[in-house]
Amino acid sequence: MKVRFNQQNGSVFVFLAGTLFSFSPLLFRWTSGESSEWLFLLWRSVGILISASIALSVGSLRRPKDALTTGLSKNLLAGALMAGMSTSFIISIARIDAATTLLLQSLAPFSAALLGWVLLREKVDGHTWVAMAIGVVGVVVMGTTWDDSSVVGISAACCIPLMLGVYTVLLRDSQHRDPRAQVFFTGVIGIVVGVIASAATGGFALPVRDAVLALASGGILLGVGLPIFNAAGRHVPAARTSLLLLSEIILAPIWVWLIVSETPAGNTVVGGAVILLALVWVATHPRVQAA
Repeated sequence: MKVRFNQQNGSVFVFLAGTLFSFSPLLFRWTSGESSEWLFLLWRSVGILISASIALSVGSLRRPKDALTTGLSKNLLAGALMAGMSTSFIISIARIDAATTLLLQSLAPFSAALLGWVLLREKVDGHTWVAMAIGVVGVVVMGTTWDDSSVVGISAACCIPLMLGVYTVLLRDSQHRDPRAQVFFTGVIGIVVGVIASAATGGFALPVRDAVLALASGGILLGVGLPIFNAAGRHVPAARTSLLLLSEIILAPIWVWLIVSETPAGNTVVGGAVILLALVWVATHPRVQAA
């Protein structure tokens, strides 16, 4: 039975998609460590592409070609943004702890609110501006634990909320586009990036176990979660869409703490709590409204 998304159930499904995404850091931590992050990204993207191809073939009312070509330029842009987020996530998680990566990613509601204000003329209320200021304080507190060795990881993590903000705003203009097409292009672009980077950094040798974990990360977590997020997210205001992904931000550090004993620094927890406080403030006060 086909699910019909609307503003009420859309929020629930976005939250569930975030829960699926939350297992990604754990799967990466389970790898043997014998492969580079680029090979993980490559096989993760292969998993995404396989999942999207199956969905387009058996789950779309349109022919796959029509689904891919309708709104082609925006589908390509959405795919490029999602592939960019996937790449930034892997680069970051390979260098810094999962909590820091995910907490910096959680700033996406604020970039979504700003972009919604600029591009869609959505009004940003005073509560959201206050929450943004609180979020900045949280980042400053977290920053006291960073050192020079984590510059690349921190920088990559900071790129995620910027791209996710653009991506969630882009979803608001996707009524006539098949969300599976965006996922398909995410896989294609990710494979291209992974192949080029892997060839430039040491080749393609990869333990079977690591390849399976990467395929599961892409084919199951993202391959199932992204179409749900794309289809449901278009019915939810841009700032609220990113906010509902809070399930990923909260659960991911818990999984790696419970299962692989990765414990974040004290100030990371404190700063993260401040950021989460800002997100809760947005959730419990007036949200972005259409101008």
